[in-house]
This record gives sequence, structure tokens and C-alpha cells, in this order.
Amino acid sequence: MARILVLDDQPEVARAIARMLTNHETAMETDPRRAVARVEHGERFDLVLCDLNMPGMGGREVSDALVTAQDDAPPVVLMMSGGENVASLFAAGRAVLIKPFEADELRALVSAVLHEDSPRDRPRA
Repeated sequence: MARILVLDDQPEVARAIARMLTNHETAMETDPRRAVARVEHGERFDLVLCDLNMPGMGGREVSDALVTAQDDAPPVVLMMSGGENVASLFAAGRAVLIKPFEADELRALVSAVLHEDSPRDRPRA
């Protein structure tokens, strides 16, 4: 079970995404600066699902700040976007989840990013 932070400035979107990840421990934030502060103060996350376009501090800035805050083992940051301004992320080889997305799509991407084995990949007893 991974520890995942869902960061989206729209509370209803953050809640919906967190509900899709019931097989993980999730936390939510709607303020990017509070999300960064949580990591700076010692909270650890395996993965951060981060909205790309937020007021005050964008997803790229959040990603950079999280790496600086937890430099020994920074969380994987997966950007989410409505489709705008993602070309540079794709060009840099970054994974981007385009909204709206289905729960199965999210769970599959999270599993792949965290290198979780699917049940069919596990050895049989």
C-alpha cells in the first residue's frame, strides 16, 4: 500500500480522485503551498498526484519544491491536467494524466508508476 497525496485546487476533484484509490493510503490538499509544507515538515509520500494548473503555485513548481524538500527519496510526482499546457511535459518524458479520466485508468497508471505487480504477475502458491 502506497502513501499518496492528491493535490488539486478544486476540493471536489481532489476528493473524487482520493476515492478512486481506496487500495492506498491517501491524503488530500487543495493548496499547493500547504502540500509542500507537509513534505518540508517530514510527511512522506510515495506518489503525489498534482494538478498542473493551480493558482499561486503551478504543478511544475510544486514538483521542484517536493524534490528539494525530500531530496533523499523524493516522491514520484504525476501531473494531472485538463489537457492544456502539457506538450512540454510530454517532451520532457513526464507522465501526465489527462482529465477527465476513469478510475481504472488512474489505478493502472498509479500501479505502473509505483511498479506494483498485478495479480496475474504474482507467482502462484
